Amino acid sequence: MRHGFCIVVALLLCADVGAGVTLTGEKSGDPDQSAAIFVGVKDFIVKSDDIAPVPYAVDDAVDLAFAFTLDRQPPLIEPKRVVLALSGVPIKSQSRQKLAALKAAGATVVLAERTVILQLLDRQAASVGRNGVLIVTFATHGINVGRQQYMLAAGSTQKDVRSMIAGADVEEAITRNEVPRALVLIDACREQVVRGRAGAPDPRSMARLLGVLKGIEGTVVISAASAGGYAYDDNVRRNGVFTAAVLDALQCGAAKDFHGFVTVEKLYDYVERRVSKWIKEHKGDPGARKATQFNCEGRTRKMPLAICVNHTASASASPRE
Repeated sequence: MRHGFCIVVALLLCADVGAGVTLTGEKSGDPDQSAAIFVGVKDFIVKSDDIAPVPYAVDDAVDLAFAFTLDRQPPLIEPKRVVLALSGVPIKSQSRQKLAALKAAGATVVLAERTVILQLLDRQAASVGRNGVLIVTFATHGINVGRQQYMLAAGSTQKDVRSMIAGADVEEAITRNEVPRALVLIDACREQVVRGRAGAPDPRSMARLLGVLKGIEGTVVISAASAGGYAYDDNVRRNGVFTAAVLDALQCGAAKDFHGFVTVEKLYDYVERRVSKWIKEHKGDPGARKATQFNCEGRTRKMPLAICVNHTASASASPRE
């Protein structure tokens, strides 16, 4: 089962300008105060442990990194402040092209080993400024042990949680480095075994979004699966089902509040509906009720993530298997 884990401390500004939605940063230094690490583990080093590859994990990591940097100008995060920790190569030709563009723009690529990831996570978190953004994503296998969630690195074995990255490791890095606001998105299975896995915005709106964002602090966790549940891959979209929904939501596919913002709760509502619908249609479970899980602190459910100036922007078509 593949696990995707994503922490987003973010300000995304979206507008439909001619060809599509625009994500942008704010002149107050957000791109230079921001940092990110995107982890994608497709292949595992310990072949004898019978851990199946995660086919689209690297594609998910690269596609998300590109969406937050080079896909829109100005970027939310400067590519030179981005690290991609990968094991394997993307399957999609578009994702391979995106990876090449990210590297050319200054992004760093390293092997997704546990020690390296933890060191880089701490470094990236420490570099985030007061108005900055921290984005951390994991796309890999995952398991639950008790109430603790773990993500597998390239050299992890499924019998030794000490070889994995605990959700608590990420939480501690955020707390220790006093990251101001965090959105945690987990696209992952949470069962016990790991064997195969099923134009510019209106300046007034921008200023309002910045004001709301700076007034909200805390951590949000959205998981693609509740405890003991599964996350899925879309073999046509060639992304995780959850990751594809997140990408589409941030492109103004999600509903907006009366300010035109895609907030945390609007993002969650959209992703929950999309993932539930996909499971019902493609996994023969018409009675599926709860596909994802949501936890937040204080007022973080109202944290704005995107501005959608054109209120007629429509969602992308649902993924098909």
